[in-house]
Amino acid sequence: MSLVRKLARPLLASSFVLSGVDRLKNSNDYSHLEKAISLASKSAPQLVVLKGKEQLLGQGLAATQVAAGSLFALGKLPRLSSVVLLATGATNAYVEYAATEANTKEDKKARTRSALTNGSLLGAIAITAVDTDGNPSLVWRANKLGNTIAKKSGQITSDLKDKSDDIFSH
Repeated sequence: MSLVRKLARPLLASSFVLSGVDRLKNSNDYSHLEKAISLASKSAPQLVVLKGKEQLLGQGLAATQVAAGSLFALGKLPRLSSVVLLATGATNAYVEYAATEANTKEDKKARTRSALTNGSLLGAIAITAVDTDGNPSLVWRANKLGNTIAKKSGQITSDLKDKSDDIFSH
C-alpha cells in the first residue's frame, strides 16, 4: 500500500466514523429522519413501513457507518467498505439536506455549503470504491481466466484431433 493510501484512507474515513459516533451518541433525536421518511415515502410508498422506527433506522445507519469507516481506515476490505460508506453517506446527506430548514438567506447558504461538503466526501469515497490499489480488478481477472480457459481448451481439442487422426489413419 502506498504512503498516500496509508494517510488518505484514515483521513477520509475519520469524517464518516466521527459522524456515525455522533449520531449514535445522540440517538434520542431522530426527528430529521421522520421528515426524510415522509418525503421519501411520497416517491417510494413502500418506505411507509419505516414510520415509527426512525431511532432504530438511525442507529443502524450510524453503526454501519462506524464499522465501514473503521474497516476502510484500517485498509481492510477497502472497496467493499467504501461502497457501504457511499450508501450510508448518501442516505445521511439526503436526510440532512431534507431536514434542514432554509427560511433565511444564511440558512440557505449553510444548507448549500453542507450539501457541497457532503457531495465532496461522497465523490472522494466513490473514487476509492473503484481503486484497485495496483491489483487487477475482478473483471480483468475474470477475462484473463476466460482467455486462459479458451486457449487451453483449444490446445486440448487440437491435441485430441491429432491423436484421433493418428488412430484412424492406420
